[in-house]
Amino acid sequence: MSALSNKVAIITGASSGIGYATAKLFAREGASVVVAARRQLELDALVKEITQAGGHAVALTGDVKDEAFAKALVELAIDRFGGLDVAFNNAGTMGDMGATPDVLLSSWEDTIKTNLTSAFLCAKYQLPAMLKRAGVTPMGFNTWQAL
Repeated sequence: MSALSNKVAIITGASSGIGYATAKLFAREGASVVVAARRQLELDALVKEITQAGGHAVALTGDVKDEAFAKALVELAIDRFGGLDVAFNNAGTMGDMGATPDVLLSSWEDTIKTNLTSAFLCAKYQLPAMLKRAGVTPMGFNTWQAL
């Protein structure tokens, strides 16, 4: 039995590359996966591939820079599969390439939002769901304690 058997995982950046491969691996190892990215067609193909192989998957298309999307991913994991155990916040971008003086501030900020802020936003909603699933509840403002 795999460590991922009967677990629920969210994987962002799942429409290609590492995210796509990770979703297939997690599903093959027994996890139910919620896959996320901006490209619907690629996510649909991934879900089809996983389900045809006997796995469980659902996709949600959106932008990881959007806080409502981060929250919706967790809600989908809970509604569809009963909770959340694993999060792989893999979405990322290289951003515009070039000499520093030539890179627009807006491009830099978009890259930071995609690569850093999105992971924070996802974790903001994922952590409480994962801790709840593990039987851990918040105690006070900054302390978590096992039951």
